[in-house]
Amino acid sequence: MPLFRRNFLQSLLGGGLALGAGAAAAAESTKTESPQGNPFRFAFLTDVHLPAGKPQIAARVARLVDGIQARPTSPSLFAFGGDCVMAVDGGQADDNVTAQFQGWRESVMERLAVPSVTCIGNHDIRWADKSSDQPASYAEKGKAIAAYDMPARYYSVDHGGWTFFSLDTYQRNGCEIDETQWDWFAAELKKSDKPAVVLTHAPLFSVTHFFEPSTDKGLGKGYVVPAGWSPQHLTKVRQLFREHPRVKLCLSGHMHTVDRVEVDNTTYICGGAVSGDWWNSGTYLDCPASWMEVKLYPDGSWAHEHHVWT
Repeated sequence: MPLFRRNFLQSLLGGGLALGAGAAAAAESTKTESPQGNPFRFAFLTDVHLPAGKPQIAARVARLVDGIQARPTSPSLFAFGGDCVMAVDGGQADDNVTAQFQGWRESVMERLAVPSVTCIGNHDIRWADKSSDQPASYAEKGKAIAAYDMPARYYSVDHGGWTFFSLDTYQRNGCEIDETQWDWFAAELKKSDKPAVVLTHAPLFSVTHFFEPSTDKGLGKGYVVPAGWSPQHLTKVRQLFREHPRVKLCLSGHMHTVDRVEVDNTTYICGGAVSGDWWNSGTYLDCPASWMEVKLYPDGSWAHEHHVWT
Protein backbone atom coordinates (compact mmCIF):
# COMPACT_ATOMS: atom_id res chain seq x y z
CA MET A 1 0.00 0.00 0.00
CA PRO A 2 1.47 3.42 -0.92
CA LEU A 3 2.80 5.42 2.00
CA PHE A 4 0.43 8.35 1.64
CA ARG A 5 -2.65 6.14 1.37
CA ARG A 6 -1.59 4.06 4.37
CA ASN A 7 -1.12 7.13 6.55
CA PHE A 8 -4.35 8.66 5.23
CA LEU A 9 -6.22 5.60 6.47
CA GLN A 10 -4.34 5.60 9.77
CA SER A 11 -5.39 9.21 10.31
CA LEU A 12 -9.03 8.31 9.81
CA LEU A 13 -9.03 4.97 11.63
CA GLY A 14 -6.93 5.56 14.68
CA GLY A 15 -3.67 7.29 13.76
CA GLY A 16 -5.21 10.70 14.24
CA LEU A 17 -7.85 12.50 16.26
CA ALA A 18 -11.47 11.46 15.77
CA LEU A 19 -14.13 14.04 15.03
CA GLY A 20 -16.35 14.80 17.97
CA ALA A 21 -13.91 13.41 20.54
CA GLY A 22 -14.51 14.05 24.25
CA ALA A 23 -13.12 16.72 26.53
CA ALA A 24 -9.55 16.06 25.46
CA ALA A 25 -7.99 13.75 22.89
CA ALA A 26 -4.35 12.76 23.10
CA ALA A 27 -1.92 11.62 20.43
CA GLU A 28 1.13 9.60 21.35
CA SER A 29 4.68 10.75 20.85
CA THR A 30 6.22 9.90 17.51
CA LYS A 31 8.80 7.81 19.40
CA THR A 32 8.17 4.17 20.26
CA GLU A 33 10.05 4.42 23.55
CA SER A 34 9.67 7.04 26.26
CA PRO A 35 11.17 10.41 25.23
CA GLN A 36 14.25 11.46 27.15
CA GLY A 37 14.90 14.94 28.51
CA ASN A 38 12.58 17.73 29.54
CA PRO A 39 10.13 18.78 26.85
CA PHE A 40 9.69 22.29 25.53
CA ARG A 41 5.97 23.01 25.78
CA PHE A 42 4.00 25.37 23.61
CA ALA A 43 0.32 26.14 23.05
CA PHE A 44 -1.04 26.23 19.50
CA LEU A 45 -4.16 28.34 19.00
CA THR A 46 -5.59 28.91 15.56
CA ASP A 47 -8.63 30.60 14.02
CA VAL A 48 -9.59 32.61 17.06
CA HIS A 49 -11.52 35.04 14.81
CA LEU A 50 -11.74 37.64 17.57
CA PRO A 51 -14.43 40.16 16.56
CA ALA A 52 -14.75 43.83 17.43
CA GLY A 53 -17.66 45.02 19.51
CA LYS A 54 -18.19 41.66 21.25
CA PRO A 55 -16.81 42.19 24.77
CA GLN A 56 -18.14 38.84 26.01
CA ILE A 57 -16.11 36.98 23.39
CA ALA A 58 -13.03 39.09 24.10
CA ALA A 59 -13.38 38.24 27.79
CA ARG A 60 -13.66 34.52 27.02
CA VAL A 61 -10.52 34.60 24.89
CA ALA A 62 -8.65 36.48 27.60
CA ARG A 63 -9.74 33.89 30.17
CA LEU A 64 -8.58 31.10 27.87
CA VAL A 65 -5.13 32.67 27.52
CA ASP A 66 -4.89 33.26 31.27
CA GLY A 67 -6.07 29.71 31.97
CA ILE A 68 -3.50 28.16 29.68
CA GLN A 69 -0.75 30.15 31.36
CA ALA A 70 -2.00 29.14 34.81
CA ARG A 71 -1.77 25.42 34.06
CA PRO A 72 0.77 23.43 36.14
CA THR A 73 2.46 22.61 32.83
CA SER A 74 2.28 26.13 31.45
CA PRO A 75 3.72 26.70 27.96
CA SER A 76 6.98 28.45 27.25
CA LEU A 77 5.62 29.74 23.94
CA PHE A 78 2.32 30.51 22.22
CA ALA A 79 1.98 29.74 18.51
CA PHE A 80 -0.92 31.25 16.59
CA GLY A 81 -2.05 29.74 13.30
CA GLY A 82 -3.64 32.78 11.69
CA ASP A 83 -7.10 34.32 11.39
CA CYS A 84 -6.54 35.80 14.81
CA VAL A 85 -9.12 38.53 14.17
CA MET A 86 -12.59 37.94 12.77
CA ALA A 87 -11.95 39.42 9.31
CA VAL A 88 -10.31 42.52 7.87
CA ASP A 89 -10.02 41.28 4.29
CA GLY A 90 -13.31 42.63 2.95
CA GLY A 91 -15.22 45.88 3.05
CA GLN A 92 -14.86 46.53 6.76
CA ALA A 93 -14.65 50.18 7.83
CA ASP A 94 -11.24 51.39 8.95
CA ASP A 95 -12.40 51.93 12.53
CA ASN A 96 -13.67 48.34 12.68
CA VAL A 97 -10.32 47.06 11.40
CA THR A 98 -8.47 49.12 14.00
CA ALA A 99 -10.78 47.84 16.73
CA GLN A 100 -10.22 44.20 15.72
CA PHE A 101 -6.44 44.45 15.86
CA GLN A 102 -6.54 46.49 19.08
CA GLY A 103 -8.84 43.90 20.61
CA TRP A 104 -6.28 41.21 19.81
CA ARG A 105 -3.55 43.26 21.42
CA GLU A 106 -5.58 43.75 24.60
CA SER A 107 -7.11 40.29 24.91
CA VAL A 108 -4.08 38.25 23.89
CA MET A 109 -0.72 39.86 23.19
CA GLU A 110 -0.60 42.08 26.26
CA ARG A 111 -1.49 39.12 28.48
CA LEU A 112 1.27 36.81 27.31
CA ALA A 113 4.04 36.07 29.80
CA VAL A 114 6.05 34.16 27.18
CA PRO A 115 7.10 34.74 23.56
CA SER A 116 4.82 34.05 20.62
CA VAL A 117 5.09 32.95 16.99
CA THR A 118 2.31 33.78 14.53
CA CYS A 119 1.54 33.16 10.87
CA ILE A 120 -0.83 35.29 8.81
CA GLY A 121 -4.25 33.96 7.83
CA ASN A 122 -6.39 35.00 4.90
CA HIS A 123 -8.73 37.01 7.12
CA ASP A 124 -5.80 38.90 8.69
CA ILE A 125 -4.94 40.58 5.38
CA ARG A 126 -6.23 44.12 4.79
CA TRP A 127 -6.39 44.02 1.00
CA ALA A 128 -7.59 47.65 0.95
CA ASP A 129 -4.05 48.63 2.02
CA LYS A 130 -2.42 46.97 -0.99
CA SER A 131 0.02 49.26 -2.79
CA SER A 132 -0.24 49.07 -6.58
CA ASP A 133 2.95 51.15 -6.89
CA GLN A 134 5.00 48.99 -4.48
CA PRO A 135 3.44 45.52 -4.45
CA ALA A 136 6.60 43.99 -2.97
CA SER A 137 6.03 46.01 0.21
CA TYR A 138 3.10 43.75 1.10
CA ALA A 139 1.42 46.73 2.76
CA GLU A 140 -1.80 44.74 2.96
CA LYS A 141 -0.18 42.60 5.67
CA GLY A 142 1.42 45.44 7.61
CA LYS A 143 -1.33 45.85 10.21
CA ALA A 144 -1.27 42.15 11.06
CA ILE A 145 2.52 42.06 11.28
CA ALA A 146 2.46 44.96 13.75
CA ALA A 147 -0.48 43.69 15.83
CA TYR A 148 0.96 40.18 16.11
CA ASP A 149 4.54 41.29 16.90
CA MET A 150 5.89 39.54 13.81
CA PRO A 151 9.28 40.60 12.42
CA ALA A 152 8.08 40.03 8.85
CA ARG A 153 5.38 38.21 6.89
CA TYR A 154 7.50 35.05 7.08
CA TYR A 155 10.39 34.30 9.40
CA SER A 156 12.13 31.73 11.57
CA VAL A 157 13.04 31.71 15.26
CA ASP A 158 14.59 29.16 17.61
CA HIS A 159 12.92 28.03 20.83
CA GLY A 160 13.67 25.05 23.03
CA GLY A 161 16.29 23.62 20.70
CA TRP A 162 13.84 23.61 17.77
CA THR A 163 13.40 26.02 14.85
CA PHE A 164 9.95 27.47 14.23
CA PHE A 165 9.20 28.58 10.67
CA SER A 166 6.23 30.90 10.12
CA LEU A 167 5.21 30.87 6.45
CA ASP A 168 2.84 33.16 4.56
CA THR A 169 0.43 31.16 2.39
CA TYR A 170 -1.94 33.81 0.97
CA GLN A 171 -0.76 36.08 -1.82
CA ARG A 172 -2.32 38.45 -4.32
CA ASN A 173 -2.42 35.63 -6.87
CA GLY A 174 -3.93 33.04 -4.55
CA CYS A 175 -2.87 30.42 -2.02
CA GLU A 176 0.83 29.75 -2.49
CA ILE A 177 4.31 30.10 -1.04
CA ASP A 178 5.67 32.77 -3.35
CA GLU A 179 9.02 32.36 -5.08
CA THR A 180 10.92 34.82 -2.88
CA GLN A 181 9.65 33.14 0.27
CA TRP A 182 10.32 29.67 -1.14
CA ASP A 183 13.94 30.49 -1.93
CA TRP A 184 14.43 31.87 1.58
CA PHE A 185 12.79 28.83 3.19
CA ALA A 186 14.82 26.31 1.19
CA ALA A 187 18.04 28.14 2.05
CA GLU A 188 17.15 28.37 5.76
CA LEU A 189 16.49 24.64 6.00
CA LYS A 190 20.09 24.00 4.92
CA LYS A 191 21.59 26.07 7.72
CA SER A 192 20.95 23.73 10.64
CA ASP A 193 20.09 20.20 11.68
CA LYS A 194 17.81 21.35 14.50
CA PRO A 195 14.37 19.73 14.40
CA ALA A 196 11.78 22.11 13.00
CA VAL A 197 8.10 23.03 13.29
CA VAL A 198 6.43 24.76 10.34
CA LEU A 199 3.39 27.01 10.87
CA THR A 200 1.06 27.79 7.96
CA HIS A 201 -2.50 29.00 7.96
CA ALA A 202 -3.58 26.97 4.96
CA PRO A 203 -2.79 23.30 5.62
CA LEU A 204 -0.12 21.64 3.54
CA PHE A 205 -1.13 17.96 3.40
CA SER A 206 -4.57 17.49 4.96
CA VAL A 207 -7.68 15.30 4.85
CA THR A 208 -9.88 18.00 6.38
CA HIS A 209 -10.83 19.08 2.85
CA PHE A 210 -12.82 15.87 2.49
CA PHE A 211 -14.80 16.49 5.66
CA GLU A 212 -16.58 19.29 3.81
CA PRO A 213 -19.73 18.01 2.05
CA SER A 214 -19.31 20.59 -0.71
CA THR A 215 -16.18 18.90 -2.08
CA ASP A 216 -18.05 15.66 -2.92
CA LYS A 217 -19.48 16.20 -6.39
CA GLY A 218 -21.21 12.85 -6.61
CA LEU A 219 -20.73 9.53 -8.32
CA GLY A 220 -18.33 9.77 -11.22
CA LYS A 221 -17.57 13.43 -10.56
CA GLY A 222 -14.94 13.01 -7.85
CA TYR A 223 -13.92 15.66 -5.35
CA VAL A 224 -13.23 19.32 -6.02
CA VAL A 225 -11.04 21.08 -3.45
CA PRO A 226 -11.15 24.90 -3.58
CA ALA A 227 -7.87 26.54 -4.52
CA GLY A 228 -7.67 28.50 -1.28
CA TRP A 229 -7.60 25.47 1.00
CA SER A 230 -3.96 24.42 0.42
CA PRO A 231 -0.98 26.08 -1.25
CA GLN A 232 -0.02 25.23 -4.78
CA HIS A 233 2.96 22.97 -5.64
CA LEU A 234 2.72 20.57 -2.70
CA THR A 235 4.84 18.03 -4.59
CA LYS A 236 7.69 20.53 -4.22
CA VAL A 237 6.97 20.83 -0.50
CA ARG A 238 7.09 17.06 -0.09
CA GLN A 239 10.39 16.81 -1.96
CA LEU A 240 11.91 19.67 0.07
CA PHE A 241 10.99 17.96 3.34
CA ARG A 242 12.36 14.64 2.09
CA GLU A 243 15.66 16.43 1.48
CA HIS A 244 15.47 18.05 4.93
CA PRO A 245 14.00 15.53 7.38
CA ARG A 246 14.58 18.02 10.19
CA VAL A 247 11.00 19.20 9.49
CA LYS A 248 9.18 17.00 11.98
CA LEU A 249 5.84 18.75 12.41
CA CYS A 250 3.65 21.11 10.36
CA LEU A 251 0.75 22.86 12.11
CA SER A 252 -2.05 24.71 10.35
CA GLY A 253 -5.55 26.09 10.73
CA HIS A 254 -8.05 27.53 8.25
CA MET A 255 -10.36 24.51 8.03
CA HIS A 256 -11.76 24.66 11.61
CA THR A 257 -11.53 20.86 11.76
CA VAL A 258 -8.90 18.45 13.06
CA ASP A 259 -6.76 15.82 11.36
CA ARG A 260 -3.32 14.24 11.49
CA VAL A 261 -1.55 13.11 8.32
CA GLU A 262 1.88 11.51 8.12
CA VAL A 263 3.87 11.68 4.90
CA ASP A 264 7.47 10.44 4.73
CA ASN A 265 9.26 11.89 7.80
CA THR A 266 6.79 14.69 8.55
CA THR A 267 3.49 14.88 10.44
CA TYR A 268 0.86 17.43 9.42
CA ILE A 269 -1.84 18.47 11.89
CA CYS A 270 -4.75 20.77 11.20
CA GLY A 271 -5.50 22.29 14.58
CA GLY A 272 -9.23 22.98 14.56
CA ALA A 273 -10.35 26.41 15.75
CA VAL A 274 -10.54 28.27 19.05
CA SER A 275 -13.71 29.91 17.69
CA GLY A 276 -15.31 26.61 16.65
CA ASP A 277 -17.87 27.68 14.07
CA TRP A 278 -16.97 31.36 14.28
CA TRP A 279 -18.53 31.78 17.76
CA ASN A 280 -21.96 30.46 16.86
CA SER A 281 -22.75 26.99 18.28
CA GLY A 282 -19.12 26.20 19.20
CA THR A 283 -18.83 23.12 16.97
CA TYR A 284 -17.99 22.87 13.27
CA LEU A 285 -18.54 19.59 11.39
CA ASP A 286 -18.55 17.78 14.74
CA CYS A 287 -15.22 19.34 15.78
CA PRO A 288 -15.63 21.36 19.00
CA ALA A 289 -13.72 24.54 19.74
CA SER A 290 -10.25 23.57 20.90
CA TRP A 291 -6.58 24.42 21.27
CA MET A 292 -3.46 22.21 21.23
CA GLU A 293 -0.69 21.55 23.72
CA VAL A 294 2.55 20.39 22.09
CA LYS A 295 5.67 18.94 23.74
CA LEU A 296 8.97 19.02 21.84
CA TYR A 297 11.86 16.81 22.94
CA PRO A 298 15.61 17.38 22.39
CA ASP A 299 15.93 14.28 20.19
CA GLY A 300 13.38 15.54 17.66
CA SER A 301 10.39 13.57 18.96
CA TRP A 302 7.19 15.27 20.04
CA ALA A 303 3.71 14.70 21.45
CA HIS A 304 0.49 16.67 21.35
CA GLU A 305 -2.91 16.88 22.99
CA HIS A 306 -6.08 18.63 21.94
CA HIS A 307 -8.08 20.45 24.61
CA VAL A 308 -11.73 21.24 24.08
CA TRP A 309 -12.85 24.42 25.75
CA THR A 310 -16.08 26.38 26.19
